[in-house]
Amino acid sequence: MAMAVAPQHRESSSSGSLDKHLTDNGKYVRYTSEQVEALERVYAECPKPSSLRRQQLIRECPILANIEPKQIKVWFQNRR
Repeated sequence: MAMAVAPQHRESSSSGSLDKHLTDNGKYVRYTSEQVEALERVYAECPKPSSLRRQQLIRECPILANIEPKQIKVWFQNRR
């Protein structure tokens, strides 16, 4: 029987927030501060990137390469 994972709260610090994302196995994993910084830079340029732009980010930014495209999409939705 699968166990439900309680939602965890987002933490903030003065240097930037450490966000969390849900993996396929239902566990939260924190984004690193470098990942958050990269996502925030893109958000400053374009708060609503297209699917193609998000895929381009994954290809061009090695820091974001281990994040699923859907998780990047959700990050932007939550950020807005």
